[in-house]
Amino acid sequence: MTAVNLAVKCFAAPVLVTAPDDVWTAQNLTRVSIKGTIGEAIEELGAERSVADLDSDSISILVGNAQQKRRSLRLTFDGWRVSVGPATKVPRLPENPLCSLAPLAAAAVAIGEVFASFARIAITAMRRPIAFSLWRPDLPIASPESLGILAEEAPLELSCFGLGHLGQAYLWALACLPYGDPRASTIYLCDDDAVEPPNLETGALLNSGMVGARKTRVVARWLEDRGFNTRLIERFVDSNYRRSSREPALALSGFHDNQARHWLAQAEFPLIFDSGLGGDAENFDSIAVHTWPNQRTAVDLWPVEDAQKRREREAKVRRQTENPGYHSISPDECGRVLVANKSIAVPFVGALSSAFVLAELLRTVNAGPVFHDVRLRACALSDRSLASVLRVGQAEPVSGIRLQRLVQT
Repeated sequence: MTAVNLAVKCFAAPVLVTAPDDVWTAQNLTRVSIKGTIGEAIEELGAERSVADLDSDSISILVGNAQQKRRSLRLTFDGWRVSVGPATKVPRLPENPLCSLAPLAAAAVAIGEVFASFARIAITAMRRPIAFSLWRPDLPIASPESLGILAEEAPLELSCFGLGHLGQAYLWALACLPYGDPRASTIYLCDDDAVEPPNLETGALLNSGMVGARKTRVVARWLEDRGFNTRLIERFVDSNYRRSSREPALALSGFHDNQARHWLAQAEFPLIFDSGLGGDAENFDSIAVHTWPNQRTAVDLWPVEDAQKRREREAKVRRQTENPGYHSISPDECGRVLVANKSIAVPFVGALSSAFVLAELLRTVNAGPVFHDVRLRACALSDRSLASVLRVGQAEPVSGIRLQRLVQT
């Protein structure tokens, strides 16, 4: 479902799916869709069922034991391990469901590989095996420790700040978690913007019928349809914002602005999980994941541009807007890149970021290893461990966090 959702938004075209009847009509056990069967769920997301064999030149993403094609990219996982690559080089893993973020990350990587090949960003795209562990990103997946443990608990309540590309990716990932009783959970949603047409291509939870509505309200409805309780905060976060003692102890930061991150860091949340994406064509696929409190200062983590840098950035934007391809994206540049003078959505970057952010959150509440700083490039991954990782030991208890057990299907 994640692969279909990302591919439809990234390439603005239906995704053809070949699946036997027993798969198509199988019961949908996830919450990312409220449809009853897998077939109905992926059709709602933009898939079309193909009854004929796909063209030999088509790119096929293989899920499960699907038959290998000439240009096949395998998507597989095991525990917290993620593996993606040419079917001739990447065998199917056992796919033990220890953490549902692993298949989500695999889907994001697979769509990223197709995009990188299509846009000619990386000559090795779709030719290289990619493998990493969300449990121990500092280790190769051949290490026994990289498998991870069963994720048994998740936060009963949390706050999500910013409901754009990143914020919605976080919530899609959250809905992938097998909550035993989402009705007992409460998610606070903070944003002060309305949905605009450019948001549709990068917002994991949006469709065209939501344009003009407040982001908080359409996201709340999406979550409530899946059983979660919500609370809405429709205001701008500034230097005066403070968390009350009755609000969740955990926060997800989906801001695109470093100043807003500074304000959130001083809002008295015991734990904040944040990620940032690159903003230019040269670094659109860069992902930085941080946890707050951190060994580094807020200024060091999230530098705020000075007046000169701001003028240079604004001048660059003005030059870009002379290109007609940028006219339609000016309200929201996050999650897009200019390829061949056309604006292309890249929601797989936010989806991969959400997997690392939620993985850090799950490791924290399940007393696992914690990494306060992780950096990666979505289109430059390999089968080696991630080098840009700062491990700070095992998670310690944080007061005020309420948890709910996850169930295994």
